[in-house]
Amino acid sequence: MKQRIITAIVLLAIFVPCVVLGGYPWQAIMVFVGAMAGFELLSICDGPKAKIYLYPLLIFYILYSIFMPHELLIPVRYITLFLMALLVAGIFDYGMPLLRLSYYFMSATLVALGLHMIYFMRAELGLNYILFLAFATLGADTGAYFVGRKLGKHKLNPRLSPKKTIEGSVGGTVVGTILACIFAYLSKMNLPLAAIIIMSLVLSTTGQIGDLSFSSIKRTFEVKDYSQIFPGHGGVLDRFDSIIFNAMVLGLLMQYLTMFHIL
Repeated sequence: MKQRIITAIVLLAIFVPCVVLGGYPWQAIMVFVGAMAGFELLSICDGPKAKIYLYPLLIFYILYSIFMPHELLIPVRYITLFLMALLVAGIFDYGMPLLRLSYYFMSATLVALGLHMIYFMRAELGLNYILFLAFATLGADTGAYFVGRKLGKHKLNPRLSPKKTIEGSVGGTVVGTILACIFAYLSKMNLPLAAIIIMSLVLSTTGQIGDLSFSSIKRTFEVKDYSQIFPGHGGVLDRFDSIIFNAMVLGLLMQYLTMFHIL
């Protein structure tokens, strides 16, 4: 526990100023997170291990995705090029069966979409959107932990996360929704009330889905953590899995709420 607390303090001391300052410090953090995420997605692979050429391919795909300018969603043509590159590699690489190829495409695209939307929101929409995302996601995670410890009786998904409970999940959704709504109100985010409530509720729910989704990947490869870069906390994807997933959800939500004239 002592190691976890020390690591958490160090991470906050590094990440928070970079997020607040924006500019080059923020870009440097995004490069680090993107590169490490790509490395971790491949390093957990076993039977067979990922070939060395896949590391620059996935990491370049993720990093280039992050810094694509002026678009909330990554263009389909770019995702298609990555898929074609993997398909060609699968023809000549006998160690890449279809299931493994599918994993590389799915996991890298999930991370690329999430990190791109995080960067876009900070660069184009402002700090408040990142903080709103954090309050909804981390609020739900923290609420689920404490409510689950106090009231949890019914397992949510023992196969993926034995400690999570239905009661904790519901409590987390409530806490995350309330915290996100309060932040949006106090920070005077220029959003309709209906949009704030919808986004807060959805993000407080889907953040938990994101956590389980990344846990599913770890269970598939039978690893406890994606890496040990953060002592006591695991890897980049262990710490930021829900945020990455929820950034993708928030981007899509903003698209659809705009389409239906709610945003």
